[in-house]
Amino acid sequence: MKQLKPLCAAILGAWVSFAGLPAGAEVMGGGSPFDARIQTALYSPENVYRVQSVVGRSSLIQLGQGETVNGDTGLIVSGDPGAWTIGVNQAGNLVAIKPMSDQDPDTNLIINTNRRVYVLELRLAQRVADMTYLLRFRYPEPPKKPTARRNLNADPCAGTFQNRRYQKRGDMELSPSEAWDNGMLTCFRFSTAMPRPVVYRVLPDGTETLANWHQVHNIVVVHGISDEYRFRLNRQVLAVRTRHQGGGFYNYDGTTTGEVREVKNATAQ
Repeated sequence: MKQLKPLCAAILGAWVSFAGLPAGAEVMGGGSPFDARIQTALYSPENVYRVQSVVGRSSLIQLGQGETVNGDTGLIVSGDPGAWTIGVNQAGNLVAIKPMSDQDPDTNLIINTNRRVYVLELRLAQRVADMTYLLRFRYPEPPKKPTARRNLNADPCAGTFQNRRYQKRGDMELSPSEAWDNGMLTCFRFSTAMPRPVVYRVLPDGTETLANWHQVHNIVVVHGISDEYRFRLNRQVLAVRTRHQGGGFYNYDGTTTGEVREVKNATAQ
């Protein structure tokens, strides 16, 4: 049993040594199939990226589109400023680095742009084949905004005034399930499965004119009001009538959709 003690001590020592390894390590960009020294890394603010260079060579860090260090938040700082030469192009999106000495120049580099923070580890490589000529980044797609659900209960004819006193006569296959107006617009709600008839406005002399309308979900919104409408589909006809008091309301916005476009700096004609 005494001979096992050194073995147990060695195993214990191995476990302690393994547990003492650093939890993280730098990320190196993946090499291009044409030249491994042209590297691309997936950006994450939680990663430290390694750039390897050799004395007598420069490495280039390419920032994302629209990024620049030329701004109020721009910052480039290294742990050992005397060990590396650092230069930036006029646009502020390309950072060139070059080791000045082969006497342990390894250090870190922090780049803060108008959009992101980059944390890098600068290492001296022994061979040109192992260095980074160019490091660029891919960026994760931003999370998609949740698509707003359509409000099938939206009322295009909403308003303080509501007239629902409508009567119908004729071919009921063409009948809407609801009819109402707000004094400016007239709404007819139809089953989503049924074909839409052509809507006509009946004029005071009894003649018909084609009504202007648009559709909101399963609601036909007629631009205006009338005492009587006629729906026609092939040989089928349905008459829908009401009685308006006061002739309706004036549409001050001049809109049938509730949207108003303002023209700034317009000159009155």
